Amino acid sequence: MAERKCPMCGGELVTVYKTFEVDGKKVENVPVIMCPRCNISLVNTDLLINIIERSELEDKNELLKELKKAKTDEEIRHVLEQYKFQNHIYEVLSKKGTSLKRLANMLDVTDSYVYILAKKNQSTNIKTALKMAYALDVDVNELYTLEKEVKTNLKFDVINKLTDEVHDNRIKEELKKLDVNVYIEEVLKEKDIKKSQLARRLGVAPQSLNKIIKVTKGNARIETALKIAKALDVDVNRIYKLE
Repeated sequence: MAERKCPMCGGELVTVYKTFEVDGKKVENVPVIMCPRCNISLVNTDLLINIIERSELEDKNELLKELKKAKTDEEIRHVLEQYKFQNHIYEVLSKKGTSLKRLANMLDVTDSYVYILAKKNQSTNIKTALKMAYALDVDVNELYTLEKEVKTNLKFDVINKLTDEVHDNRIKEELKKLDVNVYIEEVLKEKDIKKSQLARRLGVAPQSLNKIIKVTKGNARIETALKIAKALDVDVNRIYKLE
């Protein structure tokens, strides 16, 4: 049924009933979801597909193809909405026997910043996430996941020890030379998926997606990067690379 929030502005949506003309014939009382604030309309896709399938339009096959793609994208978006962002920084630190202080030193950030990221499940950008993974010598997927049920962080005392200072300083210097490159457009081309389709799957405006790709780049939020990867059915390392 109708969404409660507008995908463009987040405002409340309302349902109105309109009359459409298909192949010279009027079809009345078609439910259309509208946002009074943006003045955009979201037609009930299932009903519109049914109407067009029964029509005699010459180009209806192409139109039906696009509509069915939109339906699939909508389903993907609903699936993505069920997943929640979760970090596993503490688990990885425990496994590696590394302290928050040591990780902060390698990343060249404050201890409190890393503490907030780990303890409060705070989001960060994909660049920081990839650098953290690099510093800990793990895949970024070990640090951050999308889960239907949020796991509780393991509680333990991180052992503070000043070990291998040379190694940590080397990592810090290497990280200063690395940056994140974005390969979303390449994957879209490979999979023959339009930007507008990906935007629908994510539930964002096309302009917002373009900003993520062209402007935000490596500063995109890690949960956004994971959702894009899931929406494209690829590993996050395929679309964001620390190089």
